[in-house]
Amino acid sequence: MPVEGRGTTAPLGGADIAGAVAFMSDALEKYTALAVATRAEGAALARLSVLAYSRIAPVVKEARPRPLDLYEAADRWRLRLVIFDATHELVWPEHRLPWAALAKAAKMRRASYCEAHRCATSVLQAALNDGRREFHGRLFARD
Repeated sequence: MPVEGRGTTAPLGGADIAGAVAFMSDALEKYTALAVATRAEGAALARLSVLAYSRIAPVVKEARPRPLDLYEAADRWRLRLVIFDATHELVWPEHRLPWAALAKAAKMRRASYCEAHRCATSVLQAALNDGRREFHGRLFARD
């Protein structure tokens, strides 16, 4: 039967986790890690995709061949749909839909959709990995 003594550390509580999340510096990393950890749905995924748009748009502009022309309003909305699909797939990988069906729903060619989806997924996966690393550092940092 373990007893509390000098070698026993206190268990982590909700306040410890909330404090670690609050001290995370990058908003996209924070919300991506939280969305995956809590298996977010609906509005939370939409907020995450809106937040991710500013990081994904330059990556799509630099992609060759360019999947979308972001100077056109319709293509900007298509990119938002692709980003939402990528965030949904990141959080709920077991509910993944075929890219052909998603491309048809976004009224895009499959090749363009796939390239934009790859760009969005790479940015979101990098944010998730960096967010996990920062959360771990904030939670278990020794002062």
